[in-house]
Amino acid sequence: MALTTLKDDLLAEFREERVMINEQIGLLDPLATALRKPAAQRMLSSGTLILSEYICYIVSIGGIAFVALMHKIYPFSQLNTILYNTTQRNLMGATNLLYLILGVYAVAAICIVLTFILGRVAREMRLKNEILYHAGKDIKTIVGQHLERKAALDTIEQRHMLGLSGINQTTEKQKFPVAASSPEPVTHMSLNEIRNPGFG
Repeated sequence: MALTTLKDDLLAEFREERVMINEQIGLLDPLATALRKPAAQRMLSSGTLILSEYICYIVSIGGIAFVALMHKIYPFSQLNTILYNTTQRNLMGATNLLYLILGVYAVAAICIVLTFILGRVAREMRLKNEILYHAGKDIKTIVGQHLERKAALDTIEQRHMLGLSGINQTTEKQKFPVAASSPEPVTHMSLNEIRNPGFG
């Protein structure tokens, strides 16, 4: 394995860094744009999510109080009246009446649980939106730093014409002919003939 000079190693590292930065910008830029769009951007704002969360919690607590006091609230109080009225209980059937009462309580309990779950979903959505926003902001900062580094590398490349974008350096033979009596014509490049890598 041939030993390379420091200049060759630095040029190889320079090329690899440029390729890596271009690849990372290509990956991170769309990701940052996607992350900064909240999951509920068009439906609900952050304030609406907080309000919805607290309303769901309040409704859940109110539902528990409603179930506890249901036997005193009309028309649900009539179920209690029918249950303790022997004539009406025998007319409807004790088993049917019991199933009816249990069904009403079960429906109320399911509504309370679903309302509480809805409040938790609103909370999780709000927290996820905050995480996504901060992650997108951080990735945008990283992309900005990569763009600054890429601009610095492009400046170094253009200043020294390193040949990384198809620029051909003038060789020593072209700059200084070997002998004045050499039969080969001396070729000189003017500044207008050097291609600018910025314009491809």
